[in-house]
Amino acid sequence: MINIIDIKKSYGDLNVLESVNLNCENGKIQALLGANGAGKSTLINIISGLIKRDGGKISIDNEFIEIKKYKYRSKVGYVFETPIYIESLSVIDYLTFVAKMYGIPKNDYLIRIKDLVDFFNFPCNSKMHIKKYSKGMKSKISIAAAIIHNPKYLILDEPFDGLDFLSIQKITKLFRTLAEKGCTILITSHQYDVIANLCDKFALLKNGSIIFNYSLQELEKVAKEYSNEPDPVKHYLEKMMDDNPSDKKSLSWIE
Repeated sequence: MINIIDIKKSYGDLNVLESVNLNCENGKIQALLGANGAGKSTLINIISGLIKRDGGKISIDNEFIEIKKYKYRSKVGYVFETPIYIESLSVIDYLTFVAKMYGIPKNDYLIRIKDLVDFFNFPCNSKMHIKKYSKGMKSKISIAAAIIHNPKYLILDEPFDGLDFLSIQKITKLFRTLAEKGCTILITSHQYDVIANLCDKFALLKNGSIIFNYSLQELEKVAKEYSNEPDPVKHYLEKMMDDNPSDKKSLSWIE
């Protein structure tokens, strides 16, 4: 289980995270929703140990994590909003590097890399460097690197960025399969439509705190009580995410 307890983070006078509390249950897919700038990536980077928090605690498998602690990282896979690659390597060379970093035996990682190449349709014989690939292909490479060591936890920050519809459908099925086999997944998104049928629980981050954390059934119930729109959940989330409800909603010269 991932336990996020009273996490705080500020940049100067800007309080990005004021008091974030969230529990991600084992074998479940936890969505973290929020508008752009809500602090989702900041929270992911804190959980991942990339940046320091100003207060609070985080535990994974009951181990309280710190930037200088590394033991827990071997059972976690990460996809960051701004991916971290060795862009001068080919896909195969990069996945080989990641596999060796996790200490996967050669016989095992050769099989896993072949499976990943086939699954994601990577060019298996290409020596083209990662930096030359499209945004969508880079997203696939990030996901492949995150799961190559068969992690117990996945921390995913906008993993579908740049992906086409068919790839999204294929990868959501993969994530669901991983969860069914016991993997705990925390996934951020500002696009409810993409993850609506994927996640078990939906938390909304707004104004530096978690506003709610509902199951899909709970979210649908609350949304129907709130709105009579054809898609009440989407309408409810749009209203909840909007920090400036009085802002201009259209352009006079287009009306």
